[in-house]
Amino acid sequence: MFQGHSVCSIDAKSRLMLPAKFRKFMKPEADNKLVLTRGLDECLLMYPLDEWEKVKSGLSGYNQFNSEQRFFIRQFLFLANEVELDSQNRILIPTQLMQFAKLNKEAVVLGLLDKMEIWDPEIKKNYDNSMSRSYEEIAEKVSEIINSPKA
Repeated sequence: MFQGHSVCSIDAKSRLMLPAKFRKFMKPEADNKLVLTRGLDECLLMYPLDEWEKVKSGLSGYNQFNSEQRFFIRQFLFLANEVELDSQNRILIPTQLMQFAKLNKEAVVLGLLDKMEIWDPEIKKNYDNSMSRSYEEIAEKVSEIINSPKA
C-alpha cells in the first residue's frame, strides 16, 4: 500500500525517479510497469500495472449509452500511458501529461493506497489551501463513512 509523499526532481527529458519508499510496494505482477493518466484537481494518477488491470476491469462495466459515463471514460483513458521503470528506476512522463499537470522541474509524489498521484508542488499547495473546511472537520465526516456498518 502506497502512503506518504516524496518531493522528486524531473529532469530535462521529463523523467522522474520513483522513490524507493514507493518502489518497495510494487508487486512482481506489475513487471516494473506503471500506467499514468489524467487525475483530478490537476494531478496525474499513477497505477502499478496490476492495479491498473483492476481499474480497467471496473471500468468495463460502464454504460456506453450514458453520455456522462462515455465522456468520463473517454477523458480518463485519453491520456493513459503505460510506462516502464528504467535501470535507474525512472519513468518517462509523456509530454501531454506533463502539460496537463503543469509539471516542470519538481513534483510531489503522493501515495494513495493502491495508486500514487503526481503533483506540481505549487498546485498541490494551492489545492490544500483551497479547502473551505479544516482537516479536522473533514476527518469527522470521513470517519462517519469509514466507521459505518457495511451492508
